[in-house]
Amino acid sequence: MNFSVLKLIIWSKKRNKAPRVLEFKPGAINYITGSSRSGKSAIIEIIDYCLGSGGCTIPKIGPIRRYSSWYGLLVSTEEGEKLFARRDPLEQDSTDDYFIKEGTPITLPDYPKKNANRNYAKGILERLARIPQSNSDFNESGSGYKGRASISDMTAFMFQPQRIVANNETMFFEADREEHARKLREIFPLVLGVVDAETLIKQHRLQEVRRLIERKQRQLESLRINIENFSGEVRGRYIAASQYGFFPGVNIKDTNTNVLFERLKNLVSTWKSDNSYWDDYGHDINPERLSSLREQERNLQVEISTLRVRLTQLKELSLARATSERNILRRKDRLCSTSWLVGKLDYQYECPLCGNESNTHTKELTKLLESTKKVEAQWKAIELVPPMLDAEEVQLQKQISNKESKLRQLITEREYLQEETEEMQATKEQRAMYIGRLTEFINLRVSLSDEGIFAREIDELKEEEAELLKSVDFQAFAQRKETALFKFSRFAGHYGNILDLETGNDLIQLDTNKLSIRVIDDKGRAAWMREIGSGANWLGYHIATLLSLHELFISQNIPYVPSILAIDQPSQTHFPDRTDPDSDYEELQAVRKVFKALSSGISRTNGKLQVIVSEHAGKDIVGNLDNVHIVERWRYGRKLIPWHWQDEMPTDLLNENSNAQLAAEDLLKTLIEPSFLKRMDYQEGKVEIIDASFQEKGLSFNAFLDANKKVLFSGVIDFELNVKIDLTM
Repeated sequence: MNFSVLKLIIWSKKRNKAPRVLEFKPGAINYITGSSRSGKSAIIEIIDYCLGSGGCTIPKIGPIRRYSSWYGLLVSTEEGEKLFARRDPLEQDSTDDYFIKEGTPITLPDYPKKNANRNYAKGILERLARIPQSNSDFNESGSGYKGRASISDMTAFMFQPQRIVANNETMFFEADREEHARKLREIFPLVLGVVDAETLIKQHRLQEVRRLIERKQRQLESLRINIENFSGEVRGRYIAASQYGFFPGVNIKDTNTNVLFERLKNLVSTWKSDNSYWDDYGHDINPERLSSLREQERNLQVEISTLRVRLTQLKELSLARATSERNILRRKDRLCSTSWLVGKLDYQYECPLCGNESNTHTKELTKLLESTKKVEAQWKAIELVPPMLDAEEVQLQKQISNKESKLRQLITEREYLQEETEEMQATKEQRAMYIGRLTEFINLRVSLSDEGIFAREIDELKEEEAELLKSVDFQAFAQRKETALFKFSRFAGHYGNILDLETGNDLIQLDTNKLSIRVIDDKGRAAWMREIGSGANWLGYHIATLLSLHELFISQNIPYVPSILAIDQPSQTHFPDRTDPDSDYEELQAVRKVFKALSSGISRTNGKLQVIVSEHAGKDIVGNLDNVHIVERWRYGRKLIPWHWQDEMPTDLLNENSNAQLAAEDLLKTLIEPSFLKRMDYQEGKVEIIDASFQEKGLSFNAFLDANKKVLFSGVIDFELNVKIDLTM
């Protein structure tokens, strides 16, 4: 797979800090050398995380996760450049948040913002790798390890972390976990080029065709075994048809079975053409009459409800009339003596005490007379109301009674007809179910002939099986695998000679089931890697195996594995004896052979392989080797996480002999030189660092500007990257 890392980027949690960027070179050994606890081992884990790993293995305790917010990879592909950035998961095991940018060239963002998720990122990577969507679970067992391959599975061939690179039990990344090991065994035929996407699809179809053939043959055999029961079953079905009214009740004792079978076939044909043909054999089903009765019933219920409302209103009116009648009668009784008073009293009245005449009583009597006349008029009006209300109430009661009687008759008729209809409907449904079972029986019986459906389908499936076997040739697969493993052994022999393994020219074989290598000598004796001593040998076999596989992938144009090999601490098995002056040289030469093999791998693949090595040993270990690109030296104050990202100066940098030379040089072009030129009002100039050291509040340095004459100055950079220039030197 044409895939190279151009840049590894880490964004700080503090947005005013510039991203940490490592520059890589395609087709080269990208060498990062550094001291302990500088962040070297996290390189593989960051790359793995950005490529969509299920969890985040970047150390949770330490400055990397503490001060970083996003991790990114800028990669070169056959589609151009792509940036995959993934957010730090904080307290979670991982996160699906991605920032993805595509195009050429790509400008790094000041700070990523989520625009994609993990599934989308893996989809792009798997498209680039052309990983098939089919799986190897041809028997549909549901086993997860037989699921389709993913880009995460391919990292087994890409990474050799410190715990794996010289392990005598585990050869491949993550293969020390059984679930990953089982998956790796399943995908080996794919990555070795034994099968491809089209072959996987055909293997699935072949397995399905074989299952169908087996199933239909069992069904056909079962039907043929039951053929002895054919006569009895035909007669039983014919008698059942008579009971459903399809045939008149006749004695079929002497009737030929084939004749009865033909009658049953004709019955099915007639039913399909007109399934109401046999309705006359039962009751007359009249759905229109039933529907009409239901409609009349609903209308009568509405009318009765309306009349009952009217009757209630009349009763309320009668109650109000009775109340008014009592009130008027009471007033009438009180005023009944008014006419007597009028006759007895004179219109002129003389006061017995003073003798004065008065007519006040006349006015009051006049008012009483007027009230009496009004009450008499109201009484006469209300006397006419009762007969009217009573008559209408009687009429309403009569109408309600008539309609309720009619409703009861309709309900009785409707319930009877409905019961009969449901009975007939059930009979019709039973007939339909019988016809369905009879149709199935007839079709199965017809299929028993040589031209039957089952026989034809089995013949067609066998023809498809034969065609698939031409494409899915398991013998050819075995031959392809043998050829691929032979090429691997030839490549491994080349790298083994460079690495100067103790087994010399012995044959190195890869076992894709054991996920390890075994060495066979010229006498046929074999030994697994764990049976061979020395960490240097284990390291050599790891390097030879991974380089041989990548050379095989590239030479055979197998696209599934990205052409990247990242190795952490290959020198861990070589410890010089400080008491022996020749020890350093001996161990240096042993490790140098590893880099010679890596350089050879790049040359043999025409620069299509990219190698990333993080190493404790110094840059002199690669010397003048070809295909080497020094990425950075993480010493003298330089680490993966810059000092100024932290809240305070790390204690390991604070001592009297601290040297911050490289840390100062990292900030020379972007910070120190521009600040000095601005202070001096110079347009241009070249600043060089003399020395630098760490302080609790930042980094101090001494430098000079060579502009015809040396201008000496010093300065201090604090954690917020403020630069203070002092010209008093």
